[in-house]
Parts: sequence; C-alpha cells; structure tokens
Amino acid sequence: MARGWQLWLSTRPQRRTETTIEPRVLSPGGAALYEFLARDEGGLLVKETHFANNELVRKGLSGPPLHIHLNQTEYFKVLQGTLSVLKNEKEYKLTKEDGIFQILPGTRHRFWAHPSIRETEENLEFYVWAEPADVDRGFDENYLRNALGYLRDCHQQGLEPSIFQMALFGWLSDTLFVAFPFYVPIWLLVLIQNFLGRVIGKGLLGYHATYQEYNTKPREGTSETKKAL
Repeated sequence: MARGWQLWLSTRPQRRTETTIEPRVLSPGGAALYEFLARDEGGLLVKETHFANNELVRKGLSGPPLHIHLNQTEYFKVLQGTLSVLKNEKEYKLTKEDGIFQILPGTRHRFWAHPSIRETEENLEFYVWAEPADVDRGFDENYLRNALGYLRDCHQQGLEPSIFQMALFGWLSDTLFVAFPFYVPIWLLVLIQNFLGRVIGKGLLGYHATYQEYNTKPREGTSETKKAL
C-alpha cells in the first residue's frame, strides 16, 4: 500500500477496477476494444476495434502516443476501415488491401483511426502482434491489461496519468515513450525512462509494473508477480 507521502507526491487512482477474466478489455472512454487471441505460430495476437461513433476515435486520440519498441518487430494487418500510421515522421494510410505492415525495432511510430472514419462511420478493425514473442519483457497481454486498466481508472476518476507510472509500464514491455518534439538518441531515452520509471516511479513513489486487479496472467518467476497493494 502506498504511504501518505507517496500519495502526496504523486496522486493515483483511489481504487483499481477489477479487470474481468474475459480475453478482452476496453480502452479509456470505451474508444477501442482489445481482444486477446493466440497465433497459430505462437505468441499473442491482438484484434483492435476502434469504434466510429466514439469521439476519441473521431478525433484521432484512440491510439497510443509516439513510442519505440526496443527488441520486437510490430506487425499490423487491417481488417476493416483505414489505419493511419506515423513511422519515423512519414505517415502511411493502410487498408486491408495493403496486407501486413511492419515496424522494425528502434522505429519511432504511433497509429490512430484515419479521419475518414467520420464520414464512413465504419469501425476500424485490425490485427497487431510482435515478434519474437518469447522475449523477457515485451508487447504482451500483461502489459496491455496493466496500462489500459490504469488509464481507464485515471480517465474515470478525472486524474492525469502519472509519467512515472507510464514509464514503469513502458519498462515492463521494453517500450520507450517519446515525449520530446525533437530527436533524442535511443540510449538516452532508455536512461531517461529507466530513471523516471524504476528510480522515481518504483523506488520513490511506490508504483508497480503490474497490478493484480488489472492483470490475470502475471509473469511467473519474477518479482513483479507479487501482489501489489
């Protein structure tokens, strides 16, 4: 349990909403549905549905901020609608006719529903997965459940998400969040995020990289599987 001085230094949700054991979760504001599936080749396959009638989706705010995956290649395959992807400052407009689109490790990128969704009123649906799937930390259900659960609770309770908590979640998935409007070397981003997440977030403020209320499948054999109070 967080101490009083930790709460004073950094506010956090007063309660953590239990995530159901069903293989799906909603993003903040009900903007997108994440369904957790298994790939035939092994590893996690996520089906994302971004709802055309949701205001966050229509404003292009249902996707993640600019980020980098350090050790995995991320793949996208559009099933319906149009997906916008920013990849190293170049924007791509993807539909199901484009097949599989890849983001190599170390690539700055983000993605969102293309503005045409306001006219078509057609939900955006796509698959996303990452390889290799057997990395120690990476894009997986554990990370998504924790990050989405935390962001949903912040949204519902009118709180601004903590940069220190998000940096710690990023460490859990080997993902760097790029908040700078200018180029910063990856090695320096790693140092900054580790300092914000693990030194300040975990060490000083008492945040955890995983919470039992959000995550139904903790990693076995790691300190992060312990109950977070």
